[in-house]
Amino acid sequence: MEIPYTVRPRPDTGLANPKLGIWLFLASEVMLFGGLFAGYIFMRLGSDPWMWPKGWLNVPVGTFNTFVLIASSVTVILAWESLKMRNLKMYKIWLFITFMCGLLFLGIKLSFEWPAKFGHFGAYIQKEVAHKYEPALGNEDRVEDGKVFDGHLKRKGYPRLFIGGHLTEKKDDPYALDASSVPFVPEANLDAVLALGKDEKDPAKKAKLLHTREVTLKGIVVRPADIAELNKEPLDPAKKKEILQRMNTIHFHKLDEANGRPYDPANDRPKFELRPQFVDSHLVLDKRDLIAGHGPLVPKLNTYLATYFMITGLHGAHVLAGCICFIYFWLPIKGGAKLFHTNPEQLCNRIEVSGLFWHLVDLIWIFVFPIFYLL
Repeated sequence: MEIPYTVRPRPDTGLANPKLGIWLFLASEVMLFGGLFAGYIFMRLGSDPWMWPKGWLNVPVGTFNTFVLIASSVTVILAWESLKMRNLKMYKIWLFITFMCGLLFLGIKLSFEWPAKFGHFGAYIQKEVAHKYEPALGNEDRVEDGKVFDGHLKRKGYPRLFIGGHLTEKKDDPYALDASSVPFVPEANLDAVLALGKDEKDPAKKAKLLHTREVTLKGIVVRPADIAELNKEPLDPAKKKEILQRMNTIHFHKLDEANGRPYDPANDRPKFELRPQFVDSHLVLDKRDLIAGHGPLVPKLNTYLATYFMITGLHGAHVLAGCICFIYFWLPIKGGAKLFHTNPEQLCNRIEVSGLFWHLVDLIWIFVFPIFYLL
């Protein structure tokens, strides 16, 4: 039984069923992303200026990805046009290029843009104790050898309360990022954890209780080097204090340029180099001075990153869905390229419908790029 109106237009609507269906679907997509963009804008307008970062995204890479998607919109039209002209060879070439553009977009996002955030540490300083970190924040004026360096506030900037950079190299301490991301650990919490293993006689089982690859026991990350000391009975109070101190401090070995050279006016505005610049430095943060949520540049750090990962992730899922459709129509299977020999007009309609979806995916990115990367 043949489904009616898959190729011919319906007399009541003037459209074939697939085209009518895709337009209804696209309308729902516009409402979905329109709501997300509106929510993002209102959250940004309602937040404190110092809580909404700028310059965290790589503009050249985002620009390149934009051109990749725009090019793919052109190639999918050329694939559809080739089908209209009954040129199977060119159809397959143009559709394959479209598919590869989609994969290139996803590859850049998943292998370059997102992973760069996961090793980049950031923390917000409480306003009341920001003066303790002036050498890295540079809000107030500084006098050195009789020369006055204007602070960030005097240069009419909003207060800097964010400090970012890289922690100890992973090869030196692979647990630095995990340990630094957990909140402040009171001594009572450590005592409670130690009490859990107090009656365990087997050192191996006790070590396993105190430490796994990523310990999240009462908000404590215990490094392997500390397990032997914590297993000793009685526990040396000085060593316990040292371990607590290590848990409750964050050591940067490289700072973002804005924090590494805070009095340089050139760092008042975000820089859009291909790679972020870092300054060799050693800065120690006390976790008691931080706003909760410090850690890698992931959603829990602030609203900006939460909306960035959600919207770009949802958009990436749409790109993946489009790629799956294109490779299906490209392969020599019954519903794909083989359809060219039996019902070329139906295949042409399928490419037109999937092309409309692809154009919407590209249009969404045209909004994502300036809103997140440029504003």
